[in-house]
Amino acid sequence: MRGALVVVLGALLLALLVGLWRAREDMRDELSGALAQAEMSALLIAANTIDDEQLVAAVRALRDAGGSRHLDVRLVDGAGQVRLEPKPEPPASAVLGLLVQLNRVLFAPPRPQTVAAALPRPAGPAWQVQWIASHDSEQRESLVQLVEMMSLLAGCGLLMLGVMHWRVRRSFRALAPLLSAIEQVERQDLGEVRALPAMPIRELDVIAHALRHLAGALEEAEARRRVLGAQVLTLQEDERNHLARELHDELGQHLTALRVDASWLQRRLAHEPELAAVVAGMSEHCSRIQSEVRALLTRLRPLGTAESAQADGGESVERLRALLETLVQAWVQSPGRSTRYTLAFDSAGLGDNDRLPRELVLTVYRISQEALTNVARHAQASEARLSVRITREPGAATALLDWAVEDDGCGLDDAGAWQRGNGLAGVKDRVWSAGGDLEWQPAPASAAGTGRPGLKLHARLPFAVIDNRSSNNDNVNNNSTRSSSTTAAEQENIS
Repeated sequence: MRGALVVVLGALLLALLVGLWRAREDMRDELSGALAQAEMSALLIAANTIDDEQLVAAVRALRDAGGSRHLDVRLVDGAGQVRLEPKPEPPASAVLGLLVQLNRVLFAPPRPQTVAAALPRPAGPAWQVQWIASHDSEQRESLVQLVEMMSLLAGCGLLMLGVMHWRVRRSFRALAPLLSAIEQVERQDLGEVRALPAMPIRELDVIAHALRHLAGALEEAEARRRVLGAQVLTLQEDERNHLARELHDELGQHLTALRVDASWLQRRLAHEPELAAVVAGMSEHCSRIQSEVRALLTRLRPLGTAESAQADGGESVERLRALLETLVQAWVQSPGRSTRYTLAFDSAGLGDNDRLPRELVLTVYRISQEALTNVARHAQASEARLSVRITREPGAATALLDWAVEDDGCGLDDAGAWQRGNGLAGVKDRVWSAGGDLEWQPAPASAAGTGRPGLKLHARLPFAVIDNRSSNNDNVNNNSTRSSSTTAAEQENIS
């Protein structure tokens, strides 16, 4: 707006200057014409003292000087012979000629106007001087002024369009980072919004400020959602722990009692083979149930009891590796499964004294559990691969865990990604609550040769590394002993 105002004021100033210059020129032409007409009048008054040839030459000279502007003169002698014709109009330019023709088409040309007077001669009859109004001259002068004004207006209009074009292009250049930031907001990436520069236009700067405010509000809402999500997952784990304790305390004791009773019956019925065989079957069923309960307790509480968690500042990398190996091995040994499961684990980014947060270990275990279950239920795959890679910059307090599960199965389209029963929503919620992002895409490398798209789930989980070197060795030993005693007691009750 300011640029357009400057152009308008400049155009008005230029029009004023041109108008003043044109008024000065018109005034000079009018004065010149008046003086020329006075000279012509003085010459004609003294014409009776000048012979014919000198009179004609003098009148022609004054006429050709061009001072009379829109009046022309014709001299006719006493015999009716024209001694001096009016001066013909000079050829007009192409534009001026076109305008003259257009004016003649649109408007009828005025009738010629002539004023005649007798011019006494020293010898012979009087001559006649005819003053002819030159309409073409007046018309051309008006059209020239019109062309000048139109040119000025066209120049100002083009200048204004140029300024507006420059301003619009400048605005569009400023819109590019705004649009890019909005696209990143759709992808839940607010870094580009926070880095928005000051906009050159006030309206765009207001939009940028609103986007920054929106980014801050979204970050706060995202943080609250992550806290709520973590609390929900914590409640789920607490419920699993409670269920595991109930299974251990109640079912474990009853199973132990059944096994004791079965052993007693087996001894008492040693002389009755048929009944002894039934009792032996009961004892075998109890042993199988105890094994299944132990496996169920491991799945419900993979990291052990809450007491062991409180006595520990984190989990070792080897603990995570062992949990994942056990999980993969359980699927390998599962009867009726044709899928080949493998594990790739790389923890070269961590040292011997570095430990993982317990929540991270539990998250990786749960999403691996859910993803492998999803492969077994839906993928119809022949191969599935679980991979975990931990990287850390030298001296950094944080590290990054890359987790992936890929198979050569039937894949998963975007429309069915969030349907109930495929487990992907639960995996995404856990990854998101841990501060990571989940991606899924076809896995052509894994599905090569099968003609199926395959599926790859990939998550990147940042975490703070726990340094175990500051822990007291005696406390660690005591905690380990107490944890081992608790675990041994549980196993004894189950077995």
